[in-house]
Parts: sequence; structure tokens; C-alpha cells
Amino acid sequence: MTKKVIIIGAGVGGLSAGCYAQMSGFETEIFEMHNLPGGQCTSWKRGGYTFDGCIHHLAGCNPNFLLYKMWQEIGAFPTRSVLFPEHMCQVEDETGKRFNVYVDLERLEQEMKQLAPQDSSTIDAYIKAAKVFTTLDMLDMPMLDRAGFLKRFFKMATILKWGVLMSKFAQKFQNTYMCKVFPTIQYDWTETPLFVHLNMIGNCHSKNYGVPAGGSLEFAKAIEQRYKKLGGSINYNAKAEKILVENDKAVGIKLADGTEHRANTLISDVFAHSTIFSFLEGKYVDAKVNKQFAKPKDDIEMGLHVSLGLNRDLSKEPRALVLFLEKPVKIADKERTKLDLELFGYDPSLAPVGKSVLKVLLNTSFTYWRELHKNPERYNAQKQQIAQTVLKLLEKRFPRIQEQVEVTDVATTVTTEQFTGIDSTYDMNWGFSDTLNFMRGKPKTLPGLGGFFLVGRQAGLPGSAGQARNTIKKICSSEGVPFMPKTE
Repeated sequence: MTKKVIIIGAGVGGLSAGCYAQMSGFETEIFEMHNLPGGQCTSWKRGGYTFDGCIHHLAGCNPNFLLYKMWQEIGAFPTRSVLFPEHMCQVEDETGKRFNVYVDLERLEQEMKQLAPQDSSTIDAYIKAAKVFTTLDMLDMPMLDRAGFLKRFFKMATILKWGVLMSKFAQKFQNTYMCKVFPTIQYDWTETPLFVHLNMIGNCHSKNYGVPAGGSLEFAKAIEQRYKKLGGSINYNAKAEKILVENDKAVGIKLADGTEHRANTLISDVFAHSTIFSFLEGKYVDAKVNKQFAKPKDDIEMGLHVSLGLNRDLSKEPRALVLFLEKPVKIADKERTKLDLELFGYDPSLAPVGKSVLKVLLNTSFTYWRELHKNPERYNAQKQQIAQTVLKLLEKRFPRIQEQVEVTDVATTVTTEQFTGIDSTYDMNWGFSDTLNFMRGKPKTLPGLGGFFLVGRQAGLPGSAGQARNTIKKICSSEGVPFMPKTE
């Protein structure tokens, strides 16, 4: 008799779990509260423009790297066109002075030495470290077997010396301009470890990190189509309300419409806090789980998206810009000294001919937008005000941009919550072993609950898909059936 697996959520983790389960002979059914696949891996259309909400860089775009095989298995590659912008980003200070962060490391080295010739030794060390990652991707760890992981573990011992924060490493530069701008070149995440950046720029150089053309939703739809071709079933507009448990084993789900659906195994690709404390009523936790969710974080990076459809050609502009402002400006709940931009001129499929999409990403807080949303008039007025303020600030860098705007879209944390169910972030309090399990994509269970797994939101899209792959592999092992990943 065929074993049945129910999956809650059609994010990349849920879709990937469905694909691998179908490949291995299980019957699967996905229940998704939205009317589209992808979860956070999404984009949306407004007035002929496509505004993307997810993929900045996608790991696994080079066939010589392990993650490419995983994307092949679940149908994302090679059916998609992948784009490789020449810039990782460009930083411009308030005077207009520019630092072009090229993904070609030789070109980047020349740019840095031209800007800061007195820092040649520091630049040499930085470029040498980045070159280590032209043949190594830390995000492919979920694909490694035990021997491969042990080999990688010892390799990581030499990499961790680059664990210094971006802001701290920048202090090595004698050049004051480089000291100021260097910490911002990784999504303006100034307090991220340097090796995270080195991993990204090294893999961008190798064209292992790229951007799928057409936006994030099209990427998710490709995996959805693969799942359906494998015989999987998806129910949209089907919101889960409760996980059914009998004798400490997950046996099914109850939907918001009151219907119940049963299976041998359940997998949740829903926001973990909602799964554990709402669907399961907090009954399957221990001190470790409680500690992981004990500190809700109100602030979220990139939580506010201001997307603009422009009657302007941005194809000659860099993929991303960090713009230092002449003076701090209050936007929404925070004072801003910089604007972080993504410019999509490199992907002409996202806009009408000769036109382009530009997006400004801002850190924000959940509470601020929850409170505003209680008064829809104030909420919408604030979104309009933010768009106007952003446009005025962009006018110096992009003359006449205010008159070139054809479509404006402001997505807040409330938008994210409505479409994905994610309503906060948490200080996960991970130790060393937890971090290794996270990076390896180890299957996630809950104490005392059988027949149940959590997937998703693990090290971005590759980590979510990789964890789903490993989860199905574990289920196959426990059921005594072969794990059979395959490409189309």
C-alpha cells in the first residue's frame, strides 16, 4: 500500500519535499493557504511591470556545483534562463564618489586599488580569500554525504578565520572612503561575517550565483510544474488550522473550512512558530525549543519594499546601489542615512520595452505596521508618503525620476503576513551544533511527536530545498524504501 504524505505550505521547501516524495513512490498532497505557489519566493504584476520580492542571488546556477543537480531534480533548471549581472553592487557616497563592486575578482581588485592604493596588502588578502570560494560554496552542504561533510568541516576550519564582521574588517583600510563604504557591499548588512560575503562574491565570479529571469514567482512555478508532472496534488486557498495527533503521532490536518485530511506522515513548510504553537498548541516542545522562540524580534531587514515601474531604461545601471544620503531622513519608523536599491534593468522581461523596475529596500518593524494597519486610512497614507519621500531622495541620482514613475507599489510587513503567515522573527539562540545542523539541512522534528517534520526558511531557497530533500531521504530510510532522486 502506498504511503501518503501531507505537506502544509507550497513554499520552495514544501514543493521540493513533494517532488522528492513523489520520485520515491509516496502519494503526496499539498495544502496552501494562498492561491499561488512559492510562499516568500514570489513576485507580483502591476500595470505591466513585475515586482520581485525574493531572489537577490541564487546559489547553484553552475552545473559544476552540487546545488545545480538539486535544481535539476526539482525542475528549476535547466528550463530557466539565468542572468549574471557584472556588478554585485555599486556604492555611492553623498558626494557621488563611486565604488563598483564587480563580480569579476580581477576587475574588482583593480577598482579597489585605484580607489585605495595605500591599502594594497589588505586588498590582496581580501581578493585571495574571495578566490577560495570560486570553487567552494558553503550553501551546498545539504547535498554532502558524511564523507563530503567531514572533508568540508576541516576546510571550514581555515575559512572561519574570516568570521570577522564586515564593519570590523573595514577598519583595516587606511583609506577613509574605503573604511566607510566597504561594510555596505553585502546588502548593506554591515554586521554580517566577512566569510558570508566572500562566499557570495567568489561564487558570483564563478557564475554559480545568478538571478533566474522572469522573477521569483516564475522560479517557484517551475518547481510546482515539476511536482504536478510527478503526480503530486496541490490544494490552493486551503488554510490549515490544526495538526491532528493521535498517540503522539501526527495523522492529519484540519482546515479552516472544517474538513480533515489524513496521512501517514506530515511535513510543515509553514512559519515554525505558527506550526509549533498554533497548529500543535505548544504541546510538543522542550526547553530548547522554548528558548529558540523566547525572544521575538520586532525589527526585520528588508521588511519594507518600495517598488517603482519607471518609463526609464536602467539597463546600463548596476544590479544594486547603496546610496549615502546627504543628511539623515525619517522614513516610516526609522531615521535613514542610506538607501538600498535593487535595479532590474538587467532583466528586460520584468518591464515593457525601454522601461525598468527599481526597488528600494528598507529595514522596519512589525509593531509599527501592525499599529498603523488598525487604521486603514492612516496605513495607506503612510505608504504613499514613503513612496513620495523615496522619490524625492532619488531625484539627485536619477534626474526626472518623479515624472517617469508609472506604477508604485509599497509592500510592508503586514503584506508579508497576509500572504505568507510570517508575523515576526526570532533570536534562535543556536549553538555550534545547531549551526552545523542548520547548514547541513538536517531534517527537523519536534520532541515527542512522531510522523512529523518541519522544513523551510533554512539558509534561503537552496537550504529550504536541501532540507526538504534530506527529510524525504530520512522518511525513505525509516520506511525501508529507496530514495530515488532523478532529473526529467
